[in-house]
Amino acid sequence: MEHGRAKVADSVFFSTMFGFGSGVVLGSFATLSILMQICIGIFACTSLICSVFFKQFRLPCLTLGLFLILGLAGIWRADATKPDAERFRDVVGSKVEIVGIVRTAPSVKNGSQKFTLELEKLPGRGPLSILVTARSEPRLLYGDRVTAHGILAMPENFMTDQGSEFDYVSYLYKNNILYQLKNAQVLVESRGHGNWVLARLMRLKASILRSYRRVLPGREADLLAGINLGEKSSIDPGFRNDLVTTGTIHMIALSGYNVTILANALRDFFVGILKLSGRVAAVGGGACIVLFVAMTGLQSSAVRAGIMALIGLFARTKGRTYDAFRALLFSGFVMVLYDPKYLPYDASFALSFLATLGIIFLTPLLEWSFARIPKTFLWVIPLREAMSVTLGAQFGVLPYILYKMGTLSIISLPTNILVLPAVPFAMALGEAAGLLGSFSLGLAQPFSVATYALLRYVTGTISFFAKVPYAAVMIRQFPLWVCLLSYAGLIWFVFYKRKAYSAGKENGMKKTNKPPGHAQIFTGEIPDDVSASVRANRTKIFLESPAEQKVFVPKKKERKRARKK
Repeated sequence: MEHGRAKVADSVFFSTMFGFGSGVVLGSFATLSILMQICIGIFACTSLICSVFFKQFRLPCLTLGLFLILGLAGIWRADATKPDAERFRDVVGSKVEIVGIVRTAPSVKNGSQKFTLELEKLPGRGPLSILVTARSEPRLLYGDRVTAHGILAMPENFMTDQGSEFDYVSYLYKNNILYQLKNAQVLVESRGHGNWVLARLMRLKASILRSYRRVLPGREADLLAGINLGEKSSIDPGFRNDLVTTGTIHMIALSGYNVTILANALRDFFVGILKLSGRVAAVGGGACIVLFVAMTGLQSSAVRAGIMALIGLFARTKGRTYDAFRALLFSGFVMVLYDPKYLPYDASFALSFLATLGIIFLTPLLEWSFARIPKTFLWVIPLREAMSVTLGAQFGVLPYILYKMGTLSIISLPTNILVLPAVPFAMALGEAAGLLGSFSLGLAQPFSVATYALLRYVTGTISFFAKVPYAAVMIRQFPLWVCLLSYAGLIWFVFYKRKAYSAGKENGMKKTNKPPGHAQIFTGEIPDDVSASVRANRTKIFLESPAEQKVFVPKKKERKRARKK
């Protein structure tokens, strides 16, 4: 009975997640007629009715019905949130006057400021925003109501320094931005039209950034701002190219790594130092995570990681099991439900999602396969774990990166292994230096010196590897079908390898660090399916346990005969 309920619960959960996501993708790129939608709805209702009256087909009918119903919901939601593309289509290239609310903290650089201007939503129309570039004066704030004068233009894709085309149109479309105003003249009408909490958080962020620049030199301060707060606008373009070349650009994109470090620090503070109960610590930690994600600008990767962290806190408080894969799917569902454009247009969301999938499914298999690699290197670097996590994330995002950007970093693995262990210490020491630097530079000096040393090591390592010949290779043709085929291969690999991995864990076995020369030797009680697959040489694993039983796998010629049979 319990097993049957679990299967039904799984069916409902996965049908909801994948059905809604499929509907959003379909609704974003295609338009279904009303008749087609009615037919899908009738077929979905028929499937649900069959799941009630035909017990032998209950599960497949329930799965199909929910998938189609949620698919229709995804189509409707995607259609309802499409930007208003018709409002200014006839005046592109002309001088216009536009009134709106500043919805992002303006990015000030090279004597100009860039910000998103949100226009009032018209009845029956979708949302619409405009990207405005103006002089640095008057200095604008989040929530200002302004009038902008300038020539209206539509954004265009451009070529990056690596020689690939950047999809700038989709990058702006995900924020409802369809038009641009360059060299605009801006007049502030009034202030204080934004969310009160967000306005205070943005002021706090600006104060922290100023404190970073007080206690650290330029490049190191900008890197710390990118690591801790996801602030990328002030990073030097040359160093940004080095980050892309070495595959370390993820450091300045807030993700699960940053939020996990924050969540662990908050847990240690509330429980270890303040000695609060688990429930109070979970509430306090959850509130801090929400405020942190909001302060950093609600970046998609940070929002996804924040939702997963909140689910983990709730599970720990209630004594429930935390399933990272389900938490990932649920966080993606919540984000896409709020704004469907996350799924088809936001590359950061896709990269964050795929990297997390790689860490969840590939990292355990890789770490298990790297049993002969030492756990630590030079007593400090967690070599095996760093290699497994880095490769798991890289394999998860590589096909998508090649499809969207075409950049293949050859030296990503060694660079990440050398750099990532220093990041948590730089984050903590940098926060301490920034906090104390707001009051006294003398108090902040010991922390700022340590932070500078770590960040100098990080920037030096990245710059060194970026100069290696052929550090990154451009792959100009990587079609969508090849990308999808690559992910199909990864899925097959995960399901294939997890059988042997799970069998080894269940039987208390692990890989040995000293494999024999010619025959593959197993000790312990080997399940039939695992030993058969190994005898056919379809997988190569070394297991050991206290038991004395041994199974010898045939050598090369005998394995060929086994395949033919």
